[in-house]
Amino acid sequence: MRNLLLALPLVTFTAACGGEPLAADAPEAASPAVADEAIGQAEQQVGLSGTYTWRTNRANYTSTSIGTSTDRTCFLTGLGGSLQPVTPDDISWTFAGAHLYGDQWIISINQYVDAALSTTVQCVNTAANRTPEVVWAKGEAAKLLGAVTPNRRCFLTRIEASGAFDSTADYVRVWNDNINWYLGGDLADDGGARAMCVDFPEVHGNWLLISGADPINYNLAYNPGGVACFLTELGGRFNQDSYYDGVSVNYNAGTRTWEMDLSPVKRGRAVCVK
Repeated sequence: MRNLLLALPLVTFTAACGGEPLAADAPEAASPAVADEAIGQAEQQVGLSGTYTWRTNRANYTSTSIGTSTDRTCFLTGLGGSLQPVTPDDISWTFAGAHLYGDQWIISINQYVDAALSTTVQCVNTAANRTPEVVWAKGEAAKLLGAVTPNRRCFLTRIEASGAFDSTADYVRVWNDNINWYLGGDLADDGGARAMCVDFPEVHGNWLLISGADPINYNLAYNPGGVACFLTELGGRFNQDSYYDGVSVNYNAGTRTWEMDLSPVKRGRAVCVK
């Protein structure tokens, strides 16, 4: 299978993360990793102060707080490992990502097998015109996130599965038709996603990557200051017992460039904003 790369014009974004994590629910869950440096800030940009990674390799639910939801919003930037159930007819649901709970952002994983599963999110210092969280599942019509406005940008927050995500034909995504923003996808088995929107003034790029037998590492947007990138689409075969087999959006401080990495048989779209 060939690797497929599509690059489309879009807008750029900057974000910030903070908060004291609570103790993990399970001893095998690692503490959320927080980036050492904040990305430089400039006029009309949003501060990005951290990257949070949460993982487990046990069949359990594990979560931690990653800080206040006041003037902060968190989006998905990475997923790795296995989303597959114990048996094909298992109705258990696995999920990974971030969600709101009261006045806190929570990063969490619900894993139903003893296999690696990892999620990474980044939080931005804004809640400008934030929309409510929307949930979509296979079999449903695309869900409305909100009307298109000059500054509204929408991103994934959590991935959910009970048999889905076993090929690059399986995917979830957010998109707009110049009238409304939607959350939906195309899944062969049970699964879904969650998403929400906030306002960012600029878009600095939109890239769809689909890997075949070989992994992909691709440079996204250059960061002159205040640019950040998040996932709007994710799919592929998530069936490996490895935290590092997945899709991730990362910042390379040495080159001031946002990058996206895909393991074999994965699909991801990143949008960069400022």
